[in-house]
Amino acid sequence: MTDDRYEIISIESKVREGVFHKVVKDLKSGKAVSCSCKCWSKGKKPCAGMRTVGFDN
Repeated sequence: MTDDRYEIISIESKVREGVFHKVVKDLKSGKAVSCSCKCWSKGKKPCAGMRTVGFDN
């Protein structure tokens, strides 16, 4: 079963070459809601990938 409310976007890290952030985008709002990176998973801070997609606090 797939969830059509979200899209996963891979964005290459600006800090580490060859590493990709998996940003989860809410299709209704058009904003990033989550990411696979440590910034988000450990500190709930939006990373560069999330800010590229768009992020609301």
